[in-house]
This record gives sequence, structure tokens and C-alpha cells, in this order.
Amino acid sequence: MMKNKLYIICSLFALLFSLPSFAQIYSFEEKTIPSDWKINKGTLTLSTNKYKLGNQSLKVNWKRNATLLLPSPQGISEASKSRNGGMNVWVYNEIPVNSHLVFSFKNNDGKEVCQLPFLLNFKGWRCIWAKFQEDMKKPSSVQIESVELHFPAQGKGGVTYLDILEFTPKVSWQNMSDAQYKVNRTDFSLIPNFTGYRNTKAKTAQVISSGSEQIEVIANRLTGWYLGSKDQPADKWVKMRKESEKKFIQSGLKASGKVKIQYDQDKNPIGETLFPMGAPATIDGIKAEKFRTINEKVLLPLALDYRKNKNEASLQKALYIYDWFNDQGWADGSGMGTLCFEKLRSSGYFHSFFLLKDQLTAEQLNRELHALNWFTMFGICYQTPAHPGEVADNLRALAIPKLIYALSLTNEQERQVALTAFKQYMDNALGIAPGFFGTFKADFSGYHHRGPYHSAYYPHALYAGSLIAYLLHDTPYALSETTMHNLKQGLLTFRFFCAGLDVPAGTVGRFPEGQQTLETLLPAFAYAALSSKTPDKELTAAFKRILASNDNQKAISDYVTEVNSNLAYTSTVGEIELVQQLATTSIKQEEAVKGTLFMPYSGLLVAKDENFHFNIKGFNRYIWDFESSATENTKGRYLAYGQVEYFDFRNKRKSFAPQEANFNWNYISGATTKVLPEQLLQDKGGASSGHRNFSDETFLTGVHASPQEALFSFRMHDITYDKSFRANKSVFVFDDFLLCLGTNIQNKDQTYPTVTTLFQAFGGNGTNNRSDKETILTDPSLMYVVKKGVVSTIDRGRHYIAYIDHGKAPQDAMYLYYILKQKDKEVAEQLLSDNSPIEVLSQNNDAHIVHHKIKGSWHAALFNADKEYNGQLVKRVNIPLSYILEKQAKESYKLSICEPDMRRVSHAHMGLLSEEDVIQEEKPFDTQITIDGLYKVACPQKTINVSQNKEKKETRITISTVRGENYTLILHPDNV
Repeated sequence: MMKNKLYIICSLFALLFSLPSFAQIYSFEEKTIPSDWKINKGTLTLSTNKYKLGNQSLKVNWKRNATLLLPSPQGISEASKSRNGGMNVWVYNEIPVNSHLVFSFKNNDGKEVCQLPFLLNFKGWRCIWAKFQEDMKKPSSVQIESVELHFPAQGKGGVTYLDILEFTPKVSWQNMSDAQYKVNRTDFSLIPNFTGYRNTKAKTAQVISSGSEQIEVIANRLTGWYLGSKDQPADKWVKMRKESEKKFIQSGLKASGKVKIQYDQDKNPIGETLFPMGAPATIDGIKAEKFRTINEKVLLPLALDYRKNKNEASLQKALYIYDWFNDQGWADGSGMGTLCFEKLRSSGYFHSFFLLKDQLTAEQLNRELHALNWFTMFGICYQTPAHPGEVADNLRALAIPKLIYALSLTNEQERQVALTAFKQYMDNALGIAPGFFGTFKADFSGYHHRGPYHSAYYPHALYAGSLIAYLLHDTPYALSETTMHNLKQGLLTFRFFCAGLDVPAGTVGRFPEGQQTLETLLPAFAYAALSSKTPDKELTAAFKRILASNDNQKAISDYVTEVNSNLAYTSTVGEIELVQQLATTSIKQEEAVKGTLFMPYSGLLVAKDENFHFNIKGFNRYIWDFESSATENTKGRYLAYGQVEYFDFRNKRKSFAPQEANFNWNYISGATTKVLPEQLLQDKGGASSGHRNFSDETFLTGVHASPQEALFSFRMHDITYDKSFRANKSVFVFDDFLLCLGTNIQNKDQTYPTVTTLFQAFGGNGTNNRSDKETILTDPSLMYVVKKGVVSTIDRGRHYIAYIDHGKAPQDAMYLYYILKQKDKEVAEQLLSDNSPIEVLSQNNDAHIVHHKIKGSWHAALFNADKEYNGQLVKRVNIPLSYILEKQAKESYKLSICEPDMRRVSHAHMGLLSEEDVIQEEKPFDTQITIDGLYKVACPQKTINVSQNKEKKETRITISTVRGENYTLILHPDNV
């Protein structure tokens, strides 16, 4: 299904550039060993007993203190010269010894220039990816001529196999330390510190003691989640899930037919070689079979088949696979080159273990528990966190596996320590994260890749957090009230910014066709709602409205019938039973959700009612523009250039239509863009990262004063592709229409025109009635009334585009147009006339200010804090901000403000952010607002300072603003 494509972890582009080069491989498939390779104490032979590629490897039968000499091996010259050059090799060790095999690299004079110690305290396959300069500290100017392998001086000797030995000019950037060797990595923002977590001692400040029966409650809930309940009656969706699960099991059993249970005389498993995700698809022309394939397609179906159907053959095959995996390198401390993405695609292993752990021998159980501790990075739970938050990947893929590890420990005290640490970890992980860090933000945006990401990652994290809450509730390890609040608000906010089931187009990351998401969170609503003594009313009411909508039924059914274990395994029978349980409660569904919301961490304003939903999106110094890859969202550069996205619920239409083959990515509704040829639009040469670019402007602001009135404004500046490209863009939201203002639109591009798109429609022509200066147009849902700007159209029959043409190299272009929810020509003409209810008081580089004369409200975006705004109640400010001023009774006013600057570090693009940059917290600022007149002022959210200058008849308000939050100030005339 299309939904599966949304969950791709890394793009082909990233994979290609991360993989090692296999141009000079010693795979030992020839009949002879290189003639100049010599060992002084031992023997070298080609062996078919152990191999990682092809059918044989180099067997080194070594005695203590042996040295294997490789004079001038292939590729060493190029690898030595390259900054990222180094060594890749797979090593099989038969007899564990607590000593090192040392790879020594020497120059032409026989002097050692660098070395890599490799600990041989293991049995099975291990992998090395190590760089000469970065990891082994080889001077860049020094050339390597020969390689020596020094075997341990302790003991009697041993047997070690080498395969896929390569000296390459490009060792992967994803390489990592493991239990056998170290690489020089200090930034763990992309590659986690697996060894650091592994080496963390099991401890917590205060262990939560509990009886085994309390822990058994958690384990039983988890088991019921996997297997379902025998007592609960099955409704339609439960039956559908069960049927899909049966197909999943049958498919897995068929795939498992290729796996043969084989052991040699020493009880070592025999099987085809397996590689991690970090390995390429083919090595030296041979297909590399992956652990991932077995994890996704075989292991969990075998476990479910045994638990549900008592199939002993499936159990025995699964137990064999654990042994086979271990021999192939799936083991405690084994990094296999890198586990950067492996940890995200291992759900079949994690979940099958919990279902089968009671059938493992004591030796197997102990071995796999150590492996779980390693692969789940459980050690992080024992560390004191420096700040709240967690990466969404680690939540969605590893939260449940961490719990599985804690529940599976056999020592009661160790289990209590682990569960205490896990509870504390989850409370912190689901906390409000600072800066660019993930996942939960103060406005309940969800972050991944240092920006808002609502099509994937964040919803998965919400799911995982809610499931953990359900499993732990009403036990001593239950999540805190603060955590439950965060989960609840995260879910409710998610359903608010969704139009139907669709997330805003500007927050889809690299998945522009992946907007439909909300149905996947229905179980999360159930988990969170059922984590209290009585179901949470708000969550249940929201859940029921989503569940009841006729428009959602196909999506829900598709979700129910999809069963897989390709990422975070969620598709259990128990999941759907809990959905059914909440659906049968007596709580009524909520009314249609409506209102306005500004989300400063998403750069997004949402305005919705029963008939229409609008999303207005920008980018700035703290919110990147778009994400892409070599194959995904390649044309999405303009998604955050002021897009005004709409959903028409009555007619089931929407403005953003990337699924249309002819969709033109230059013309995104509301966005101010340069119309580029397709190859230039996709060209990422303008920035070293190619995407996730920031601006140098901080002004991206929004005010949600009431359900009917809101404003959005930002100063757009492209510092990536064309640094001369700027614009000031505002959208003012009223009951029946939106007012869109643009000023100071400029760039120096003499080749390609600059436009602001009104709409791009499919399936029916737009119509227009045009005078010299004024234009009224319609798309299938809305009416557009243009008061300032030259309108042009492109008519291709069922594909129609309307836009304001600013020409080439505009210097001070502007626009003013309205979007009417009702296609009312009389209202349109009134807005164009001198009797318009809207008065534009300022439309320039200092401010955008409009007055709704009938409502008695003023909407303002003040770009210039040095200007005095005479004639306005808000006379002066000491920092750029936006506000909505509404008249109240008896000459009182409600002043809603938003000061947007986060005051933290940023860079040109995400790739330049260091770990320290990412976690830098937002800083408050004493915002001063000078009011024309003497007023008493109250603020319901926080303490403020108010002073009056009676001589000038001014009131100064000082309020500490932070994180782009909205604040409300109530002004009462002071007649004293």
C-alpha cells in the first residue's frame, strides 16, 4: 500500500552516499591466497567452513604472538590518501579470548603510522568500518605501504576467519564503535552512542518496588495486545484484523520455507550469510541477504503461529533463527559496521522474542537479553537526561522493545530497577523538548529531522507513547500526570490540525502524497483514553467523531486490514479490540471541530469551521522550508513559501493535489515563488544540504484571537537558492473570508518571473470577470477577489491556474486579494468598493495593518520596532510582533499578541546544526508595548508590569514573551 512507502527510513540518495566502496575486495573466492601474504606462527588456508561472501574465506590458524603480513595490499594507496579512507572487513572468531587482534599500518620504512586494536572476546561474525585519519589518527600526509595483523600474545592460539577485506577510499560516515573496536565519534545526533549506553551501569536514584503481580499485570496487558482476548466478542474490524493476521502468518510460513534448521557437529548453526541494512544490495556481484528480510517477513509470523496455533515446527525454526542470527553477528556489542537504521527495522526480532522467551533455554535467554539490551539502547534509561525529549525514531521503534527487555529480566530486583528506569525514561522522552530537538514541542507540533513532521515519525511516537501509557497505567510504573497531559494534548492538537484525516501539506516532510495519517492514531486515542480509571471524555469524544465519519471508513478499513512488521509493529488483534472497547462506551462524539490555532514550531496557522479548513505555512530562522531526497518530494521547494492550503469538506475538494500528474509545483496556492523549469526547481545545487534550509528572518508569527479571527505573517527570505528573493506576506482570517497581503516582493532574477498563486484547480475551469484593476475569479470551491496585482491565468481544460504576476526581477511588488468561502458576487464587489468593511491602514515594509470596521477589530503585523505607529492604539513596540485588537464593552479592548523570535542559534541548513545547537533552549524577552491612552491591564496567563505616563497619556506594558506563544491582554480605561 501507499502508506507503507511513507515509512521509508532512508532514501536511496542517502544510502548510496553512505555505503563503502567495494572496488578492491579480497573475498577469497579464488583458488589461491595472495602469494606475498605470510604468517610467522600459524597457517593460512582457504576455508569453506566459514564465509561471509561467496563460498569461502581466509582461515587463519594462529599461535600466540603471531603476525600476518600483507605487503602492499590492493587499494591501500588510494585509501591512504583519502580523508575518509580506511578498512572494511568481516571477522569470524571461534574461540573467545580477552585480548586484541591489532591491525598495524606501516609506511615504506616499516614504521607504524596508525593501528586499530580489535577485541577477540566473542564467537561469531563481527564487522569493522574504520577510517585511517579520523579513527586511527593517521597523519594526512603519511602513506601506508603495508599492513600487519598482530594476534594475541596470551593463550595457546586460535582460529580466525577474514572475509570481504577491503582498503577503501570511502568508509561510510555511519560507522560506529562497538564492543570490539572504537571509532572517533563525538557527535551522536545521527549515530547513537550504542557503546556508551551499553556501558552504563544499571541504576536509578530511587527504585520503585513492586510485587511480581504488578509487573505481571503489565506483561499480561502486553500479551493480550499481541494475541487478543478470548472473552471479548469480535466485531467487524476485529474479524478483519484476525483474517489479515492469518494471511500474515501464512505468508511468513511460506517465506520461512527457505530457512533450513541445520547445525554442525559442534552445534553451530549453518545457514546462508546475512548482512545488516548498512551493507549494499550486492557485494562483488553477489546478492547480500539481509537480517531485515527475516525480521520483517519470517520471525514474527513464526512466533504468532506457535502462540496462536501451537505449531511446534514454527517454534523450533524461530529458535534456530536466534542461534543463526547470533552466529552471523546479531549479538550483544556487535555494531556490524553501523546500526544507524538497523534498530528501526528489527521489530520482528523484538516482538517475537517476547512471545517466545519462555521457550528459550537459559543460555539462549541470557544471550538474547544481552542482545536486546544492546539493540534497544536500554542503557539510556539508566542515564540522567540533560534535557527533555527523545528522537521520534527511538520512540516509535524502540519504546516497546525497551519495555520488553525490562519485563523479561529474570532477577526480580533487576526487573524493578529496569522498569523504574524505563518509566523515568519515558516520562522524560515524552516531555517538551528544547530547541530543534524532538519530539514533543511546546505547541504540540511533533519534530523529526529538526523540524515539524506530521505525516510520519511524530504520529508513530504518539502511538508508541500512548501504548506505553496503557500498558503501565494503574501500576507503580504508570507514566506521570504531566506525561499523560502531553499525550492527550498531542492527540487532540493532531486531530485539530488535520483536515479530515489529512495533515497540513507543509508538514509532510518528504512525503507530499502522505497527508492521510489520522486514522493510524485511532488506537493511540484508545490507549490514552483507557489509561485512566474511566475513559477520558475529551479523547473519547474526539475518537468517536473520527470513527463515525462516513468519509473515513475506507481509510480505517485499510488500516485494520494491513498487518506487517516492517517498522514499529502495531498491527495486533489486541489493538483493534481496544479500539472496539472504546467505541462501545456511552460517551458521545464531539461536535465538528472548529476554531483557529497558530503553531509557532510548525510555522503554521490553522483556521477551520464546519465547511472549510485552511492551513497557512511559512519558514524562518528556526523552521526549515522543505525536505526531499533523490526520489522523494524533489519539487517541493515552495511548500512553505506562504502556502494557503484549503480543504472544502462539502464538495470534498482540496487545493494541494500532488497526486495529479500535471500538478505544477511552481504554482502552490498562496505561495510567492519564482516560476522555474523543472530541472532547476529540482536542482539542489544552491545549498550544500539541498533541503531543510532555514532563513535568516525571525519574523514568522500568528495570532489566534478567537475561533473566527486570526492572522498569520512572515518575512520570507531565501538564503539558499537566490539571496535576493524576499517578500512580506500576511493572511488575515475573518468569518467569511481571508485577506492576503504581500509587500516588498523582490529579487534580481531577470530570467524567470515571480508570481503569487491564487489557485491551481483540476476537474473544472475557473472563471473570471476582469476590469483594468480588479479581478474576480473562482475555482471549484472558493472565490478570489484581487484588488492589487496583475492577474494571469493558464487554462488547460481540466487544469486551470490563476496567479498574480509580479514580473521578472521585481523590486517592490505587492498584492492584495481576498479568498471568499461563499461565491457571493455582491460580497466580492463590496470588498472592492469604497464601502468595504475592510480598511487597509498599512501595507508596506514597516507593517501590515488592517481594520475590520464592522467588527471593530484591528489586525497588525509590525515588522519595524523602531517606528511609531501614530493613530493606532498600539503606538510603539520594542521588538517586531503581531497583534489582534478587539473592541470590548465600555471602551475596553482585548489585545492578543505574538512575539515570534525564539532567540536561539540557527544555521543556513539543518546539516550545520551541532548537538549543542540542537538542544539550545528558547530565551524569553521583555517585550514592551506602548498603548495610546491610560489603561489598566490584566493578563490571564502571566504576571506583567504596567506603567503609565500621564503627561503623554501613554501606558507601557512589559511582558516576558517566549517560544512564539500567544498572550492575551485585557485593557480597561483608567479614568482616574
